[in-house]
Amino acid sequence: MTKKNLLQRVVAILTLVCVVLGFIPAGSAGAEVIPEIPSFSVEVQNGTDIKVTIEKTNDADGYEVWITSDCGYIGYKNENSNYGGYWYNSCYSVDDRDYINAATIEEDGTAVRTVTIKNLSQANVSVKVRAYAGTHYTFPEGWDKNWYGYGYFCDEKTVKVTAQKTGYKTSYDFSKVKTGDTIKFGTYEQDYPVDGKDPIEWIVLEKKDDRLLVVSKYGLDCLEYDRIDSGYRGNIRRITWQASTIREWLNKKFINAAFNKTEKNMIRKSSVKNKDNKYSGTDGGKNTKDKIFLLSMSDVMNKKYGFDSKKNAYDINRKCVPTDYAVAQGAWLVSEGDQSDVKGFTWWWLRTPGETPEYASFVSYSGEIDEEGVFTDYHDVTVRPAMYINLKSAQ
Repeated sequence: MTKKNLLQRVVAILTLVCVVLGFIPAGSAGAEVIPEIPSFSVEVQNGTDIKVTIEKTNDADGYEVWITSDCGYIGYKNENSNYGGYWYNSCYSVDDRDYINAATIEEDGTAVRTVTIKNLSQANVSVKVRAYAGTHYTFPEGWDKNWYGYGYFCDEKTVKVTAQKTGYKTSYDFSKVKTGDTIKFGTYEQDYPVDGKDPIEWIVLEKKDDRLLVVSKYGLDCLEYDRIDSGYRGNIRRITWQASTIREWLNKKFINAAFNKTEKNMIRKSSVKNKDNKYSGTDGGKNTKDKIFLLSMSDVMNKKYGFDSKKNAYDINRKCVPTDYAVAQGAWLVSEGDQSDVKGFTWWWLRTPGETPEYASFVSYSGEIDEEGVFTDYHDVTVRPAMYINLKSAQ
């Protein structure tokens, strides 16, 4: 053995000993790998799908595809990585949260990676991509490459999805529907891994005259009651339903993402009464006119709608299961190791304010009503939209 080889072996052994004893961080023993910034193309297929093709990037373990659209969240959870979906959707930047981690494409030895995102609504769809190696993402020169959780995306590309209406229903027969029944109406992404939008199930709370009052059977999505100044507790708005961002989201983004033209015409614009919190006296704000809304505290204590009249009752009819998609967007879920009677359930927003105007009330995973509420910028509470369907339009 030459002196040079002997010296190299001694250095290697000493380095290993130092790493084991903690004198040298394990990541310092070798040079960190920062993958190159990837390039990609986007192709619209069948008017409803987009195919994203990414050119191979040196030293990448995989790629993340993020998407948004002008009609609402499209949301595709990062299947193979711990770094997407949950944390990024909780960032304080509104622009960041409008992008949803679409897919992770693991390195597979081929020169081209592709991911196809299916069944999109008509919209301008924007796509951006980044590569990663371990916990490191692509960065421009001069940035702190160890800044955990952030990375550099290649330039955004936008395409137009026309969303052909073939296959949509043109008639709906709800004449034999009764209070307590479940109906299907509209579509929304509900699975993870994602496989395209699914029919939305609605529970009929009331059938009266020419209309149905319905609420989604499952928690369909997960976002703040109000996202203005989100994350800065000293600046949270003293908010009511009238001015909340969740109201805007439901009546602009959600309604366009979930319903076609025929279905939207069947949704009745209704007078929504915004009562004060009966326990704290917090102002409920002005009444509104909405197509989509959240249930109120009095709604979920209404026996005619099938709910228990006591707010502290463990009401099975108030318990809510989130969709897999909602969990992928950050919905808190009672999981393994928790009480068996509430495992699999989540909490969901009400439109009634909490004990102060910075709080909003909600229904707990146990089926109880929390009239004190939580900060309106909480992101892990699910959304159960409610609406009136006009039976005269169901022809």
